[in-house]
Amino acid sequence: MEIDLATVEAPGEAIRAQVCVIGAGIAGLALARRLALGGADVVVLEAGGRCLEAEGQEIFASAELKGQANLGTTEGRFRVFGGSSLRWGGQVLAMGGGAAWPVRPAELAPFVEEAERLLEVGRHPFDTAGFFAAIGAPVPPLLAGLNGVEARVSKWMAFPRRNLAASLGRELLDRARVYLHAQVVELQLGSGGHRAEEGNSQASHPGRVASVVVKTPAGALVRFEAQEVVLAAGTVETVRLLLASRSVAQAGVGNAQDQVGRNFHDHLTLPAATLTGEARERVASELRPWVFFAGWSDMRGGTLHSVKLEASTELRKRLGLNPILAHIAIEEPPGRGVAVVREMLTALQRGEIGRALAAHALKVPGAMVDGARLVLGAKLQNRRFLSRKAVLSLQFNVAQDAPSRSRITLGDSLDPFGVPQAVVDWRVTSQEVGSIRRYAAHLQEQFQAMGLTGVQWAKGVLADDEPLDGLEDARHAMGGACMGEDPRGSVVDAQMRVHGVENLSIAGAATFPDGSPQLPTLTMMALALRLADRIQTGLAG
Repeated sequence: MEIDLATVEAPGEAIRAQVCVIGAGIAGLALARRLALGGADVVVLEAGGRCLEAEGQEIFASAELKGQANLGTTEGRFRVFGGSSLRWGGQVLAMGGGAAWPVRPAELAPFVEEAERLLEVGRHPFDTAGFFAAIGAPVPPLLAGLNGVEARVSKWMAFPRRNLAASLGRELLDRARVYLHAQVVELQLGSGGHRAEEGNSQASHPGRVASVVVKTPAGALVRFEAQEVVLAAGTVETVRLLLASRSVAQAGVGNAQDQVGRNFHDHLTLPAATLTGEARERVASELRPWVFFAGWSDMRGGTLHSVKLEASTELRKRLGLNPILAHIAIEEPPGRGVAVVREMLTALQRGEIGRALAAHALKVPGAMVDGARLVLGAKLQNRRFLSRKAVLSLQFNVAQDAPSRSRITLGDSLDPFGVPQAVVDWRVTSQEVGSIRRYAAHLQEQFQAMGLTGVQWAKGVLADDEPLDGLEDARHAMGGACMGEDPRGSVVDAQMRVHGVENLSIAGAATFPDGSPQLPTLTMMALALRLADRIQTGLAG
């Protein structure tokens, strides 16, 4: 059931449920749907509506940036039912948890598989040997000849499946109460919460969230009460809400040890090299993405698979590298052929197909030719079609230092709902930049050893005395409410429960204590499903 607080009168009494989930992005949808399917009484609070709205986006865009500009803070967050799934590229790859993670990969594996099924990305393995064995093809010579590189294969959802509001969200609306334009302004602790927060977070009588306070667009306050509360509002917003909930705990909820907001991290990303001549031809031939369908009649699009060139553990130790990978980026000429097809499919994902058709009406007939080539190449050859003018490049992703020196705090300015705006102080270190340069030098040596020519490195990549043009964040915000076994250095425990607050949990990449260079979404979903499993068991007990 959908209830839009922008159009209905705010109820005068508290709304009760077994579980209250704050945020209807990727993590929130996966968790809430799982609980609702299991029979739990679930309410979901989404600050946005069914489509993106300028007023809501301005709240995110008004966050204060310090250090190096973290563009994901202002451009990579979306107040809308479905969250970032309306805008993301749909690419997933299982992360490997580092030493700081209290959850081991083997424990998470069943939930990773469940997440793959939900996203409908197929069951081809992520490891290179397993992938090529599964498709009955030899490992490409380019991959076999690279020493110090552990290649993995990511998966890309087809455009029609990427908007999870249309799939998981639709199922959720049939089984739960979803409140739109429900801006949370405070997680209000009960009477026991003050003692737990200000004193020992392991007290015998931990605090509880007594109510979740929501402000409607008209300014009315609505209270929600639940046995279990899950904060799944995205990394920056999760931290902001914890810190802003100060009516009982002066430092904010879960912040007795001053850990909320600390160890914020992202991936650094850089277009490192352009592939020309022989390098372009070999990469296009050997590493062009693979596409597989559930069946020939599958009209929702197949799953695309692309190779990631990750530095091996041995190479990282030898060269002093942070976790780092390179992948092949493909850019088709804008305004023509494949690029127009992609823009149309992106508009379909965002629910803006009418606007796209109007903008590209004269280009659609010509683009249909390349569109047919895309479909036939995928169906007949299981490969992605590349036009002759497509630009191929090496894009680097590197994990930040662990723990990161970056931090999220609160500023003095207030948003239209009276909640302090976030201040994101994002720091890039010489170790992180040096990892990019040292890995690039290693790959260059490998390319030269195999006689591969035509790799044109960007300015500064192989030279320590020049700046790295194009270095920015990957819009993969993580940390700030990190998981850990010791409350003195973390915000949530291994079960995603906030230390000292027995009925408050966090779902999302905010809990990641460090980040491998792989993509966070699949692991984030797996953790959310695992959390749903734990909450469901607790409700049944």
